[in-house]
Amino acid sequence: GLVIGGGGIIFGLVLGFLGLFLLGNFNIIDLPADVYGSSKLPLELSTLDLVLIVVGAVFIVAISSYYPAKKATEVNVLQTLRNE
Repeated sequence: GLVIGGGGIIFGLVLGFLGLFLLGNFNIIDLPADVYGSSKLPLELSTLDLVLIVVGAVFIVAISSYYPAKKATEVNVLQTLRNE
């Protein structure tokens, strides 16, 4: 669970930075300047935002991996194999 979750976090970070790069350098989303005051989409990612996102994702992955692992350790493997 932790390996798959960690891979998902890294993959999500790469896709997020790629999206920020594409949206920041190319005019993909065109906003009406008379309504919004700017024709470009304002993009800003602070270090604190990035840290909070990563910490939150790691926390969710850790919690969602711990419960199934805890349940798996409570299973008596020999008893289960005998019954099947």
